Amino acid sequence: MSRSGYRDAAEKTKTRVYQENEKRKRILVVEDNQINLALLKQLLEVHGYEVLETSGGWEAIDIARDGQPDLILMDIRLPDICGLEVTRLLKQDEQTKTIPIIAVTALATAEYEKKGLESGCDAYIAKPITLGNLLRTIESLLTSVPSAVVSQHIDRSPTSTDRYQVANSLEGLARGQRRIN
Repeated sequence: MSRSGYRDAAEKTKTRVYQENEKRKRILVVEDNQINLALLKQLLEVHGYEVLETSGGWEAIDIARDGQPDLILMDIRLPDICGLEVTRLLKQDEQTKTIPIIAVTALATAEYEKKGLESGCDAYIAKPITLGNLLRTIESLLTSVPSAVVSQHIDRSPTSTDRYQVANSLEGLARGQRRIN
């Protein structure tokens, strides 16, 4: 093959990879716990999503404006500003108001769920999360029309395999494993 043939093949490969990356949905994860952030990032990347990440609410607003993610996973307790306030600000902003936001929080009371949905969250998932529930909620919001409000209640039964899969993955990360099986 000539040099120009190699160059053409390389360009086609770059174009194909670029197109595949363009199709990937981008999710912004806003989480101040570094272990949870790493776990969510790995889980989402394994399932084909591109992940943007931050541990701060103000930075989340900047990233959402600049990066225009397809969806945001928002922790409620953040070090600099409440995640519900970040959600309100994003939903008032013309650049970000149509981005679906899922509250992912340990604040698992009916009161906080109501506050989350009132602040503009499109769904509310209590921690500990189940992988299946999280992925179904993400997919439903990415494929549905804007303003669909969903409240997802997790399976808290001791036989929930998704819950144990997430817990086992978290333990693996704590031991320094890089891949989730």
